[in-house]
Order: sequence, then structure tokens, then C-alpha cells
Amino acid sequence: MDTSKLLASEWGHVLSFMPEDFTESSHAKLALVRRREVESAGDLLRICLAYGLCDMSLRQVAAWAETIGLGRMSDVAVLNRLRKAERWLAHLVAQWLFERGLASNVGKWRVRVIDASSISEPGSKGADWRLHMRFDLAECRIADVQITDLSQGEHLKRHKIESDEVVLVDRGYAHRTGIGSVLNAGGHVVVRAIWSNMALRTASGTKLDILPLLKTVGADEVGDWDVWLEDTGKRYKMRLVALKKTEAAAEKERKRLRRIASKRCTKISPKSLIAAGYVYVLTDLARDQLSAVEALELYRFRWQIELVFKRLKSLLGLGKLRAKDPRLARAYLYSKILGALIVEQMSGSALSFFPWGFPLPETAIEPLASLCNLDRRIDNRN
Repeated sequence: MDTSKLLASEWGHVLSFMPEDFTESSHAKLALVRRREVESAGDLLRICLAYGLCDMSLRQVAAWAETIGLGRMSDVAVLNRLRKAERWLAHLVAQWLFERGLASNVGKWRVRVIDASSISEPGSKGADWRLHMRFDLAECRIADVQITDLSQGEHLKRHKIESDEVVLVDRGYAHRTGIGSVLNAGGHVVVRAIWSNMALRTASGTKLDILPLLKTVGADEVGDWDVWLEDTGKRYKMRLVALKKTEAAAEKERKRLRRIASKRCTKISPKSLIAAGYVYVLTDLARDQLSAVEALELYRFRWQIELVFKRLKSLLGLGKLRAKDPRLARAYLYSKILGALIVEQMSGSALSFFPWGFPLPETAIEPLASLCNLDRRIDNRN
């Protein structure tokens, strides 16, 4: 789609997608305090998308705004407008997500999705920076954006965790030390597990192979077992929650693994192909705090957000960051995200996505038997 059309012939259509509090929130978030040159929330959004979605320079935005009759502004004036619009744009992105399929009911928990992505400087052929982002589901906003060099990897220890905060992350963050740092700070985790390197234990301390557990999960069941995680002399009681994918979803993951193995000239472990048939997450929250189905739904929320960023990188060039000033960088990112969501809406793509291949029923599925029986079998065998 030609993104410039969104700011011209399709602009009325774009405005029809905006949330009901579109104008009110521009005042509440202090984005539109003075109406000099920029007279409405619609005009301000148009400027933001020209900079973020269409990748115009500040000077180009100023010239374009004057050409279409929005007003005369210098590039510095455009810069100030964009920096002040940061919180408002974050609000629009969050409202868009929640109104179109990303559920906001996270109970009493303050859930934060943490993710990272590599980005490049203009003209670069490789990755130069890493973008670290925290999305606050409870407050409906992107809570933090950090840009670091590539030496700063995906690790939970780099993030400040507050008490009772639930950190929702993918398997790139499934490291014992990172999970332990969250739990030691009084936080909680819901993390996509990895079958090969989590070093989980049974209640008696026996090393646990999770593949036999996964194989017991039927097509209409959710597995929910007590497991233990050990790190630096400490032992944490956790739960492993698992769901079997549809064959189509499982085969998609296996193809991805084969493609990576082919690129790296390595062989795929048969166990990896088995594990590819399941989605399994690890959490420290008790069953009366977070059911197995709720844990899986939380993971789906994280996946929905990741899909947005994947599309941004592939279609709209989020992989190349133009601004290093923190407020301007966030305004740029929010504009990119909102622009991607608009493109998705106009192309008929839906946010609704299930990594296991089907929606879960509204009523919780009865979990499988606890790990204690398996634990006894392991102890007896040994």
C-alpha cells in the first residue's frame, strides 16, 4: 500500500478508525495545548504519520504541511510538536490494540510485555542497535523504550522490576538468572519455555525432561504441572503449562526450524521437532491466581504485539531508526506502529491470532494430573 495515500485521499477513512476519545485525549495527554498552526487532533496526527509512517524528514514535514494548508512551521516547530505528541500517540496505539482484539482484562496484575528487536542506522547493511520495549497492558501504554548497542542482549536483568509486576516474555528471555532476578525483586513471570536448557527439576530434585510431559497432552487438554527452577543456590516453585498445537501450526514451526538448520548447516534434533508440536509456558503464579488457560491467553497477548512489530520491520521499515532523542524516538515508533495498524485494518488483516492454531474456550479446560505422580514414577525408577 502507498502510505502517502493514507495522508491524502484516504485521510477521512483513516480518521474514522480513531477511538472515540481521539480529540479529548489529545488535550488530556498535553499533545494539543496550543492550536497555533496545528488546529485539530486530526492535523496533529497527520503530521505525526508524515514523519513516522512516511519517513519524511522534519524539514520535509514542515514543507509538506504548508503545501497542503495545515500551516507554516519550521522544522524545529515540527520537532516540538512530535515530542509533545509522544504520550498521546502511545494512547492511540494502545486503544487501537484493545478495541480490535487485544484483551485488556488482566485482573489485578500489572502485566508488562518485554521484547527486543535489532535495528539499523540509515545506509547500514546489518544490525547496529537493539531496541528494548516494555508494553504495559494494565495502563494501556508503552512504558519504556531503550536503544542500546548489540552488546546488550535480551535479558530480564537489564529491566527494573517492581513488586507484584507480571513480566510477559518470549523464549529469548527464558534464562534462569533472568527469571530469578524477577522473582527476587518480588515480580512474577509468564515466559515461553525452552525444552532443552531450562534445567527444571521435580519436587525431589530430579532433573526433569519435559518432553514426556508434553506427549501426555491430548488435543482437548491443557497440561499444568508443578516444577522447580534452580539458580545460584535458590529454588523456585513454578508451573509448566502446555497446550498441543494443531498439525498445521506444528508443521509451520517445524518448517521454520528446518529453514534455520539449513541456513546454519546443522542438523535438527528429533526432540526439537517433537517440542515444536506444543506451546508451553512457565510461570510462578499459583493456580488460584492465574489459571492454565489464563496463562496461555497472556502469552497470546504477547504474541499479538510481536506480530505487529514483525510486520513493521518487514513492511514499514521499523528496522531503521531515525531518531535518537528519547522522546522523538518514541514518537517515531508510536507513529510507525499506528501506521502499521492502519495498514493492517485497510488490508483486512486481523489482530486475532492463536500460536497453537485455535481459540481456547471461554471456560477453563480441565488441567492434566499434577507432576507429583510423575515425580514418584521417576523416584521409583531411580
